[in-house]
Amino acid sequence: MNKISAFFLTIFLGLYFSVAAQVDVYQDDIISLLNCNGTIQEYDFEFEKTMVSLRVRVAAKDTPNSFWEKFREGKKESIEELISILAFAYRKNYTHSEIKELLRYYETTAAQKLLENEKEFSPEELKIIEDYNASEIAETVATKKEVLAKDVKDISYDWSKELFTKGIGALAKAGYTK
Repeated sequence: MNKISAFFLTIFLGLYFSVAAQVDVYQDDIISLLNCNGTIQEYDFEFEKTMVSLRVRVAAKDTPNSFWEKFREGKKESIEELISILAFAYRKNYTHSEIKELLRYYETTAAQKLLENEKEFSPEELKIIEDYNASEIAETVATKKEVLAKDVKDISYDWSKELFTKGIGALAKAGYTK
């Protein structure tokens, strides 16, 4: 290989790995945002609702608790997979800098209190909330809300359907269907 080819190969590989590393950071930031903005709690609840639906609609009355405990063991992995897929919807709608801004906000005590529906805030927390509501990122979120909501709804529907189907399969395989 001549020196010019080696030079261009080095430049190309350097750029490739630099871009790849940035993409990973972007993905990691989105996942961090989804881990602190209430998304995990929402889908934890959805997982539990699906289990109730399986118990009522599909499972035999004598299905042992051990079956449900074993099924529940897959909850964390299932939600992590969903979060990874939801990250693509956020990537489609927000730039990396917007994600970082949202992450900074949702990591605050004020935002966490809002997510938990707490009623009492310190003056500093009220200022954080007020500043966020008046910010450009809050306006961006409002503008993109409908498009993101549709993407999230589609992804969530597919996840719920797959989870329910997986539950039916596990019940049938174990012989616990009505």
